[in-house]
Amino acid sequence: MRLACAGAALALLFAPGCDRSLRPPRPRIYAAWEEGLTLGYENPDLADAAQRAGTRQTVRVMQSEAAGPGTSVTKTFSTLSGQWATRVELKDGGVRLVADGSPGILLLPEGFPDRVSRWEARGSYNWVVGRASADLPGVRFRDPADAVGIWVESVSLADPLVRTRTLYLPDLGEAQTLAWVPARGRWAATNQLVTWGFTDVPASQNARSTGSPQ
Repeated sequence: MRLACAGAALALLFAPGCDRSLRPPRPRIYAAWEEGLTLGYENPDLADAAQRAGTRQTVRVMQSEAAGPGTSVTKTFSTLSGQWATRVELKDGGVRLVADGSPGILLLPEGFPDRVSRWEARGSYNWVVGRASADLPGVRFRDPADAVGIWVESVSLADPLVRTRTLYLPDLGEAQTLAWVPARGRWAATNQLVTWGFTDVPASQNARSTGSPQ
């Protein structure tokens, strides 16, 4: 009788609708995917504020929907010179820029960052440098854990002096990109997240716990 009661208690504990904190956390997604999410980027290496504003880029997630085993995300990029749209596919930690009739461009591999930490793509050799907390002036995060991202370094296969490092944050994607400047002997930021937020309510109020990409 005691075994039967214990079994019933376990069944209730793991039944749908019970405390979701008991479920294993979903994998981190190092890309922007929530509908309405809007990110603003500037080049902090430009000393003049007017120049930084003039080259500012805004990225907005227009649509996010299931596509087979992954998620298809449509984004718009806006600058003072114009606007254009792109589509990326998210699958198992991987991010691929896609276009109709083409295999797409690999941005992050499936299994990133723990199962796959080294790969070749876009004429570069890439690898995971490690985890670090983002230090972005004026940018606040909903949770301290959201500020911990992954640094990826890329080296051109044609010219080893062409090197970049990009910090990817969970659910936001690119937070900062550095370029190696041989003449200065140091890294210089070329693109940095300066604002983020939602320009409208996400399609799913519970996007982080239901219907999130895998």
